[in-house]
Amino acid sequence: MTKGELSKKRIIETAGDLFWRNGYTKTGVSEILKATGLPKGSFYFHFKKKADVAEAVIAYYGHRILDLLRSVSEATDSWPAFCDSFLQALQEDLADKRYYGCPLAVVGMEIAFQEEALALRYHQAMEEVKAIFMGALRKDGVPEEKLEEMAALCLAVYEGNLVLYRLSKDQRLLPRLNEQLKKVVSGER
Repeated sequence: MTKGELSKKRIIETAGDLFWRNGYTKTGVSEILKATGLPKGSFYFHFKKKADVAEAVIAYYGHRILDLLRSVSEATDSWPAFCDSFLQALQEDLADKRYYGCPLAVVGMEIAFQEEALALRYHQAMEEVKAIFMGALRKDGVPEEKLEEMAALCLAVYEGNLVLYRLSKDQRLLPRLNEQLKKVVSGER
């Protein structure tokens, strides 16, 4: 990776963490640069405006979250195993952070009425999460005609609990999330 590519990656990762922790509107380009230690020209060499880096952040978080979900789905053969493995990975990922919730939802909700094109991209990433849930549910034997509805319900349970977790910072919500995801599926059979 070249020095320029490393700088761009650092800007994206730092901006993503700041957007997740402090919010998109409360994070300025100067804060991103201060946190990276890079000069102003580095930002504007790679991005014309903050919305451009937000677009790259979607891809960054999308890859992190979607790759994690895909690997958990590939490694498990049932919905309960998927839930358990995903919860473990989620807890490990959030253990050392001082901010909470799903970064796709947190940033996506904030920009929904400010940056409609970006909000659509965040929504598309959430649809990909739902598609991965559908694949995990399919392996568990959920009938095809119920897959989309069940995956949408599971996504709502997942995001709802992560919003509550962000608000309360109560670690007990994560195991509850796991149990509720399992109940959604077992209750439908």
